Amino acid sequence: MKKCIIEMLNLQGMLVDKIEISDKEQKVFVFCRSPKKTAICPSCGKKSNKVHQTKVRLIRHDIISYREVILHLKYRRFKCRICKKVFTEEFTGIDRCRASSHLMTEAMDWLRRNSFNFTSEQFKLSASTLTRYLLKMTDKIAIDWGKANVTKMGIDEHSFRGKRMVMTITDISNHKLLAVLKSDSQKDLEEFLLGIPPEHREKIIEVCTDLRPSFGTVVKRIMPHAELVADRFHVELLARRTVDEIRSVVQEDAKGSRINLKKLLWKNGCYLTENERIKIKKAFDKYENFPVLKQSWIIKEHILNLYFAHDEIEAERRFERIMLLLESADKSSYLPVLQRTLKKWKRPILNYFKNKTTNGFTEGCHTKIKMIKRVSFGFRNINNYIAKITLAFLPLIWIMNYHTC
Repeated sequence: MKKCIIEMLNLQGMLVDKIEISDKEQKVFVFCRSPKKTAICPSCGKKSNKVHQTKVRLIRHDIISYREVILHLKYRRFKCRICKKVFTEEFTGIDRCRASSHLMTEAMDWLRRNSFNFTSEQFKLSASTLTRYLLKMTDKIAIDWGKANVTKMGIDEHSFRGKRMVMTITDISNHKLLAVLKSDSQKDLEEFLLGIPPEHREKIIEVCTDLRPSFGTVVKRIMPHAELVADRFHVELLARRTVDEIRSVVQEDAKGSRINLKKLLWKNGCYLTENERIKIKKAFDKYENFPVLKQSWIIKEHILNLYFAHDEIEAERRFERIMLLLESADKSSYLPVLQRTLKKWKRPILNYFKNKTTNGFTEGCHTKIKMIKRVSFGFRNINNYIAKITLAFLPLIWIMNYHTC
């Protein structure tokens, strides 16, 4: 029976004398001690069996059926016969804290999926104590680049609090989260990339980013050997937003009743039904005084069809056709911006067709991060935020031997 209790409570290497249950305090007291008769002196390394003093500590260890498991630990202080120094015997998973490492691990496992307040209620710990445990655990984490084997990297930003943006860096080749940086500045990205050992940095052959110029500048400067790839989703999004901005201006200036065009113009043309095609045609006829609306929609369709090209050569021909359409279109304040952006990012856009690399996994990480923010009701401290996100991705990372403590 005692052996089952030892295994259940993860008390290997201890002797359990008895167990007492206090229904009034909702606690379970486990009286335990070390089975060894000697201890090794930390000063001289010699064994000693001379007990100098015996004391008792109460250590929080677990939560079972809403009852706290308290270790009534009897520990001894030995006196070394060689160097005459007094020392305390050691127990695995127990240090000078009032809680064992087992309780910390259980609390962190709950914190991965729940908020600080909910976890603190379940384990009867304060939010500050949970934060201290969290920072203590995540501070030990470092990327083992030798085991990581990163060949494709994804870089994107997401919102930490309001308009304050932070950077997400992922390993697209193995679908792992690498880091969340404290800001989206070039300096932080440069420090992270320079922190990668040169021999492992050379192995990264592709870096996928959105259409933000600062990311491309840093990547080209630090990793000139890597191919810069423009994320397909962001290119298509740019084209769709351009059409939608033109639509909103046209419908605001045009007279008469409005037609609900946003969803129709946003949708991929090949997925439109016959009725939807008729509606779009009627809309273009109604707004014939604004030909830029139809032109922008046609250009958007060509950009979407660009990614259905079979190879890079065909993709380049389609890209040149898009640029020709942009040059011959009616000039507005929106299409020239789209034209300049596509011209500047021509090479990274066409690099997509070499390995069809996208930032889809990074966007998936952002979806999980948003869920963590909702569960936690937001964050104020950037360090706690990064630690909580790291904790949420820890099990997957550790199972694949991604990080070492």
